[in-house]
Amino acid sequence: SLGEAVQEGFRSARQNLPAMSVLLAAMAVLVAIYYCWPTGATALSWYAAWQHAGGIFRTGLAAGFAGGVLSELCVVYIRDGGRWNATHLENMVFRFVVFFMGGMIISKFYEWQAVWFGNGLSWRVLLPKVLVDQFIFSVFWSTPYQTLTFRWQTLRYSGSRLWNELDGKFVVERMLPVLVTSWMFWIPGVVLVYSMPLILQMPLNIFATAIWSLLLAGLAKFAAAPVAEMGPGLVLTRPNHVANPAE
Repeated sequence: SLGEAVQEGFRSARQNLPAMSVLLAAMAVLVAIYYCWPTGATALSWYAAWQHAGGIFRTGLAAGFAGGVLSELCVVYIRDGGRWNATHLENMVFRFVVFFMGGMIISKFYEWQAVWFGNGLSWRVLLPKVLVDQFIFSVFWSTPYQTLTFRWQTLRYSGSRLWNELDGKFVVERMLPVLVTSWMFWIPGVVLVYSMPLILQMPLNIFATAIWSLLLAGLAKFAAAPVAEMGPGLVLTRPNHVANPAE
């Protein structure tokens, strides 16, 4: 039911609350460094300029590395003791492609947000950006994109099997818990992202993905629950009804 799906999303958010809190604190530190420490601001601006100079392709590569390559390296060497297998390689390639494409789209979305609402720290700028990001872009693109792609992988890349699952039950039991969990992190997260100048917004998003990969691998080493990719660029503990393996 709808209520159960929402509860699953909140349950997953509670399970990941320590890691979410650490990551939000790390993002807040970067924002503080930019505005309060000139040397740090120079270093951040240099990296952002280097990434921006490579265009959308370099941004996609950075997002793919953080969400695909780094996340799987963390799983292998932190959780699995350095033991590689074919599944790790498959996950690395698949996630690299997913985050490469997603990163390029998110980068262009941030640019359009700046065109629509401007830049700055006032709530006249931040509030509409957060609302559009989380209640339009996330609802209609980022959550469906990642839920569908990772479910497609779970079904062994069968388009017909995925198509047969696409109904109201899929939206309620799979997408809605992911969306609720995502909101718990990304509503405060995008406030921090949009607090930065446009050129630093995508680097901060990629930083969040990279650090979350490290946090998850450390947590998963001691956790019995399986994990699945959910939300815009994050790896979260799996709610019971989300991304279950194919029967």
